[in-house]
Amino acid sequence: MSENYASLNFDQMTGCDLVQFRIHYHLTQSQMASFLMISRRTYGRMEMSGDSLMTVLNADQRYVLKTYVGSQGLSLWLDYLGMSFKMRTPETLIKLFFDNRLDLFVKRDSGRYGYNVAYSFGGLSYITIYGKRDSPESFIDFSGSGIRLMEMLLIGQGLVWSHFINIALANGGKATRMDFAFNDMSRMFEIPELYQKLMTDEYTQKFKSDPQYYADGKNGGSTIYFGSRSSEVFFRFYEKDKEQAKKHFVEPEAIPVKNRYEIELKQKRAQTMAEHVANGKDVASELLAYLRDYLQFYNQPVVGLDKKEIAKLDQWQPWVVFLEQASIVDFQAEPKEVSMDRSLAWFINQVAPTLKGLIEYYGQEKIDEILDDTELSQRQKKLLSVAEKVNLPF
Repeated sequence: MSENYASLNFDQMTGCDLVQFRIHYHLTQSQMASFLMISRRTYGRMEMSGDSLMTVLNADQRYVLKTYVGSQGLSLWLDYLGMSFKMRTPETLIKLFFDNRLDLFVKRDSGRYGYNVAYSFGGLSYITIYGKRDSPESFIDFSGSGIRLMEMLLIGQGLVWSHFINIALANGGKATRMDFAFNDMSRMFEIPELYQKLMTDEYTQKFKSDPQYYADGKNGGSTIYFGSRSSEVFFRFYEKDKEQAKKHFVEPEAIPVKNRYEIELKQKRAQTMAEHVANGKDVASELLAYLRDYLQFYNQPVVGLDKKEIAKLDQWQPWVVFLEQASIVDFQAEPKEVSMDRSLAWFINQVAPTLKGLIEYYGQEKIDEILDDTELSQRQKKLLSVAEKVNLPF
């Protein structure tokens, strides 16, 4: 049997092979039984069989195994966090969370969300703390890149998100929004294929508004929105590799994450999740419950069927496989450094060709003279300064 199980021969697969497969993926017999939609006792008998399992596995069960074998799995991480604070100024939050290092932030007299002062880490928008001039209120905003950067800072102190959120909650913080992302490394299903399920009414949902589909938009790739952006629960499924390829001027094959499935929680839902993260509860199982509760896909249209009839239908196998893998994924950090990689990619693809043409026309000496006279902006100077102070090399 292949060491990576990629060339597993399903026609000759025996119970012994199944045992090796399960152990290789660190799965229990109960999990395997759940994947194959059979009882734990039936699965146990399968592992003891020396005959070909094709005599007992149906087409759906074979699909589950083949998909799992070929999959590089899922990862799950926090992708956005917004928290508001009463009776806490931005300076207080910088003291709490950033060791009182005001020198790491750029202050500006403008803001958003009703705030009129903003402190941005390194002059970037990744991590921004907003405040009010005449009131001790504040709001801390972490974008996806800000989450990755904060994880690196936390790990440097031997901490994780539960520590951060515990401190925030103890200081009156309230989560207004938390986004989590399931990253699909093997594209268990195509987003356009999922859209076809929507078009043929082969799905049920708890959301009140109809799903919105965008194909090959300005961000690249296909996207489906489930729910309203103003509601407390919102899903966003999209082709991450194509979106990132367009943004960073690379080929989609260079992006490891193929699809991304995001769950956006707001207000009370976000606050409850923040409390659960702080208390060390299983984030993955709670997010899985949202997926199961709000969205299901089937092999046939559900129009005209009542709830009891729908409950008897076979679910679409790729969706089943995704949910099963989501049930065993670990919530993890994905720390990243402050870096100029994005600027470099932009330079290589957008600036360098023009610069080369100018050099050929005006000569290297003229261009060097212009560069010598060019001043870095305050934002660029601050980014360089912060990277140096917190030992974040470009």
